[in-house]
Amino acid sequence: NCCGIKVYHCYADRKDTMNAELTEYAPEWIWELLNAMEGILMLHIVKNDAIDDPGNQQSIRQLCKKYPRVKLILAHIARSFNYRNARSGLYSMADIENVVVDTSAICETESFKAALKILGPQRILWGSDFGVSEMRGRCISTGNRFFWLHPELILPQYHPPTENNMTLVGIESLLALKESCEDLGLTTGDLKDIFLNNALRILKPHFPDEKKLPEADSRVQWQSAKKRISGGTGLLSKRAEQFNQTWPAFFSKSAGCEVWDMNGRKYVDCAGGIGAVLLGYADSEVNAAVTRRLMQGSYSSLVNPQEIQLAEKLLELHPWAGKVRYARTGGEAMAIAVRIARAASGKSGIAFCGYHGWHDWYLAANLGDTHALDGHLLPGLQPAGVPRELTHTSIPFRYNDWDSFEAAANNLAENFGVVVMEPMRSQFPQDDFLQKIRNYCSQKNIVMVVDEITSGLRYGYPGALSRYQITPDVVVYAKAMGNGIPFAAVIGKDEVMTAADDSFISSSYWTDGIGTAAALAVMDKMEKENVFESVWEKGSILQDQLKTISNKYPLTGLVVGGMPSSPTFTFSTNYSRAVKELFITKMQEQGFLISGIFYLMHAHQVRHLNLFTECFEKTLSVIEGELSKGNLPENEVDGFQHGFTRLA
Repeated sequence: NCCGIKVYHCYADRKDTMNAELTEYAPEWIWELLNAMEGILMLHIVKNDAIDDPGNQQSIRQLCKKYPRVKLILAHIARSFNYRNARSGLYSMADIENVVVDTSAICETESFKAALKILGPQRILWGSDFGVSEMRGRCISTGNRFFWLHPELILPQYHPPTENNMTLVGIESLLALKESCEDLGLTTGDLKDIFLNNALRILKPHFPDEKKLPEADSRVQWQSAKKRISGGTGLLSKRAEQFNQTWPAFFSKSAGCEVWDMNGRKYVDCAGGIGAVLLGYADSEVNAAVTRRLMQGSYSSLVNPQEIQLAEKLLELHPWAGKVRYARTGGEAMAIAVRIARAASGKSGIAFCGYHGWHDWYLAANLGDTHALDGHLLPGLQPAGVPRELTHTSIPFRYNDWDSFEAAANNLAENFGVVVMEPMRSQFPQDDFLQKIRNYCSQKNIVMVVDEITSGLRYGYPGALSRYQITPDVVVYAKAMGNGIPFAAVIGKDEVMTAADDSFISSSYWTDGIGTAAALAVMDKMEKENVFESVWEKGSILQDQLKTISNKYPLTGLVVGGMPSSPTFTFSTNYSRAVKELFITKMQEQGFLISGIFYLMHAHQVRHLNLFTECFEKTLSVIEGELSKGNLPENEVDGFQHGFTRLA
């Protein structure tokens, strides 16, 4: 049976109980008792700053982590009668899953909005506080304190400008909650959580089975998606078959470096939105910039002036360039860049290295040779729907392999007009490879297009190419530049970019205001917080630790490679499929979503990385043990589909 206790500050053994520390009125023996029985503790915290008080924050964090089976309910949105306490203080408990808040007697939308944004609708319970809710008036913030406004406080001779008396506190609270939900676009499902489902999850009343809340089955959802959506989802790398049978294909919320599945289970996400997010999910500064643009209108018949602001910033960071174009995805931005480069060179032949999207110019490499992209994208891709007339217009070459590049150049012969390549992805350039390519392009009047969609901001600022002082003719950014908001930029030399002005390169939603607002906020934060340097440094330490650990378990065949900000995990044994699937499963059981690449984010803190290394070693130890016992099948037994191969 569910057991709960509600204690007030009046139980503290002091006169000024409103300044009592939390353990003075909720001593540790209560926590021990409730932890033993998975009980519920409701607290009305005190002190002037309530949840924004450092002492309260420290006590809540320590006790909730020490007694994780206690379900803590902080009344009145952690006593945020002053909404400013909620706005700054609730972040202190955002990562503690056994803490929720109730809404009782809160009358200001700002407190509700802070709770909804920081904690989400699944950690908020509707509460009435019956006695208080039947009073008339409301609580208001003033400075860093709050004030209860009652009719009794108003002079008897005062006549209100309307005929109505003050509303009941309970009604004021409901109205504030309603308005907050409307402003934030909450759904009917969110409201059901706040008013019913969250309480059922916490209290676990003994209802008949048919009345219990069903858990979402990720596998069933994924099968449903595949019936209705081509491929199940628009990004191949997110398909559930890429991982394992227990992979949570769908998410309900993401924040920082954490993601919650449809059943509310929280994971530390090491996939970084498949490399698209560098700052962290739902970054507050990016969200604020996007929200402002949305409130002002994100689209109109006129041009958004932030396009000019961003262009000036991008050209400042790329002094060799003269013009920019905007798009919304990396693949389409590469198609734009290729069109421009072909126009500038007057030739259609392309030598490329790495992965550059799904468009015809790229998949044309597999026309006549379905293995051309095996090392760059996926093995055995069929160029279905790609015009046969594009055969031999795109030829791949291998990174750091000059002979391979020359072979591609010779194959294209007089039609060779464009080089497209990533500056680096899983290995650094060797023997001046990038400079040799640049020199060759300059000598032969070939347009050099550099794809910084993945490497941009992550491997250097503004891009990886800036580390080597090499000037391309065109450079393309996406992914991290939008930090989860669709955005891409094509930046190029004036004479190259203007070569396509007479062509038709145009799209309505390349001009929406959301992407440019996000990109400006991202660039600002990158510079203010030295994000590239910080992530690279954390990644270097992590990568060295993982290499040391993996060397202790040779049977796993694990090779840790890649870049510091995106370490890669390659299992090179006859059991690699089963080993990788077990690796994914065991890390997932310990709260980490990880596959073949760890895309670090600025939001990954040292504590996340320390815990990751602990779980990483435990997982490799288990795998080593299973391999030594002969318990894992060889590769002919399918576990899941393998993902992309990258040669850059």
